[in-house]
Formats: sequence, structure tokens, C-alpha cells
Amino acid sequence: MALKLTRNAGSIVYGGYTLNPDDLEKSYDHRLWVRSVKDSSDKSAVVHLSVRDGGVEEHLLRVDGEGLELAGDINVSLESVRNYVIRETPFCRECHSGGDQQKVIPQASFAFTAPREYQIIRDDAVKKV
Repeated sequence: MALKLTRNAGSIVYGGYTLNPDDLEKSYDHRLWVRSVKDSSDKSAVVHLSVRDGGVEEHLLRVDGEGLELAGDINVSLESVRNYVIRETPFCRECHSGGDQQKVIPQASFAFTAPREYQIIRDDAVKKV
């Protein structure tokens, strides 16, 4: 069964066998930076894949398309793209105004398959105390 994460453009997912949550940039094996997400007729996401000992590769992932092999038994694929709507001005119950301005953010749902020992951490993950 795959781990599913929903991410928007500009976010990063770190993966590795020895990830240090206090220093993800120095401890990752793979870093997946979501550059753009498109919710058009061709639902897709552009990602930059960084490998600890290598360079950066740009990949276009499509819904129902071919996945991306990060390593022999570690893969990621694009499951879906959906729009997330944010209300920029909350509705005021007293004056009965607002709530009409919206911002639409396309978000990509990724499926990761990897061995149990492989850790995956989002860039915005909050550490449990």
C-alpha cells in the first residue's frame, strides 16, 4: 500500500533511510520539490528530484501516467490533482459582507511506495513534543 501526500506548488518532500528531522537538507537521500501543479485537461505536476550525491532532475508527472523511480524499490506517482479554495475575506455575520473573494490553489496528490525503513517527511511537518 502506498503513502499518499497532498502537496501544492513550492512544497518539498524529503525521503531517506537516515533522515534527521532537525537537519533534513543534510540528511536526505531524495528531495522532491513540487515546482508547479496544473489542474487543466492535462492534470500534471512538475517536480525537481535532488539526490544527495547527485544533481537535480526535472520531471513531469501526469495523473494516470508513468511514475518516477527514485531508487530501485522507491517510486512516486501522481494520483490526482484537485483545487483547494481559500476565502481571502471571511464572511462577517454582523455586516453580512465578505466571503466572496476566493483564491484557488491546485494541489497534487502523490503516492509513494518504498520499503518500511525508508522515511518520508514533508517540509512543513511539525515535530511532536
